[in-house]
Parts: sequence; structure tokens; C-alpha cells
Amino acid sequence: MSGYVGNLSPEQEHQLGIIKSKIAEINDPVVEKEIQQLDDSMTLRFLRARKWNLKDSFDMLYEALKFRATFQDVGVEGITESMVVNELKSGKSYFHGVDKGGRPVCIVKTSRHDSYNRDLNESMRYCVYVMENGKSMLKDGIETCTLIFDMSDFSSKNMDYPLVKFMVELFQKFYPESLQKCLILNAPWIFMGIWHIIKHWLDPNTASKVSFVKTKQLVDYIPKDQLESSYGGTSTFKYTYEGKEVK
Repeated sequence: MSGYVGNLSPEQEHQLGIIKSKIAEINDPVVEKEIQQLDDSMTLRFLRARKWNLKDSFDMLYEALKFRATFQDVGVEGITESMVVNELKSGKSYFHGVDKGGRPVCIVKTSRHDSYNRDLNESMRYCVYVMENGKSMLKDGIETCTLIFDMSDFSSKNMDYPLVKFMVELFQKFYPESLQKCLILNAPWIFMGIWHIIKHWLDPNTASKVSFVKTKQLVDYIPKDQLESSYGGTSTFKYTYEGKEVK
């Protein structure tokens, strides 16, 4: 597919070279480390997201670099397990298996999130922590992940507008071109009104990746041996948190 490392047109190669030159000219100690870690694959995500408009791509990338360096005063790479331990213990999300394209699958169990009893800052840190974990799981030729939002037993206390808005911002501003498909599983009628609000926060490209599905349809996207038995698969995997205990 054109626009990716190893498959660039001459014009795309030229535009990549221009934006790399502009990045090299940045004189900002705040993002110095982030610039050193920036590679062509990541830079191309921003070019594709902004349809190869150089100014828009550069501005978006620079903002993302600043976000990575300064998020909650520790930066993205400064988030440790102990800083999101309550979220990890809840089992509200985890990675398991790959979809039919070999992409990592992240499962979000919405009923395990209590918007009335959560620390928003920790929940936001956890979202970034999960994004970074997903990023680390990508292999050569795989640039995106698939999300399953399991809406089973969803109720009003599980809906968290500030957190959802932050998640949308992550995908659209700071981790562009990272989502392959978002499967909203077994959504109850109460969620449909909520969806009409959320949909207005999504750009058309992101919205086009969202599909509402029932359990039996998951095998259309994910091989049976990569799905837990509760989702109609044959995998015996069950999430348990075995990390550090914070005293």
C-alpha cells in the first residue's frame, strides 16, 4: 500500500524528506529526546493523517512530540505500572490474540469501568499506557490494532464522557493511523443515544472504522483460535493481573 515505508512514490519520498528536514531544524529541548526516537514509519503516520499536507502534518507531529514529552509532567515514557495499578487490577482492558490480518487485538470490557469511582488522571494515564503497549506489539508490516469494545452489562455508570473524549483525542491527534477497526460488541439500546454524541467527535476516517457487531460476528474479523471461549472462540486465555502490588 502506497504511503508506507518501502512503498513510497517519488513525490511521497520528497515530502518525507522535507518534513524530516523541518524536524531537524526544531530547536526545542523539551522534545529533543522524542525527535531522536522518531523514525520514518511514525513520521509517515502524520503525513497520511493530514493527507500529505506538509504544514498540517508538521504542526500535528510537533504537537504530538510535545504531548509525549510533557504528558502529566512525566511524559508518555515516564508512566510506570505502579501509576496505573488500579486500572490494571480492574481487568477493564487487555491485549489478546491477533485479527485476521495479524494485528494485535485489544479488548475493552466497559462494564468494569466505574465513572463514579475513578481517578480521571489515572484513567487517562492508563489509556496512554495501553496505547504504548499496543505500539510495542506491532511487528514489521503491521501498523494498526483492532479494538473490541465489549458493551455487555453496560450501564450509565460505565459511560465516562471526559475519558472517551480523551481517547478520541489520542487516536486522532497523538497516535494517528493506529486503529484498524473498532468493533462495538453487543451494544444495548441505552448506548445508541450516547453514540450519536460520540460520533460527532470523530473525523470521517475514524468513524468509518467503527462497526456494531454481535458475538457471532467476531469470527468475521478474528480467527477462532485467537478468541476467548466467551466470544465464540477456542482460546482458553483469561486475563489476570500478576504485576506489582503497590503498598
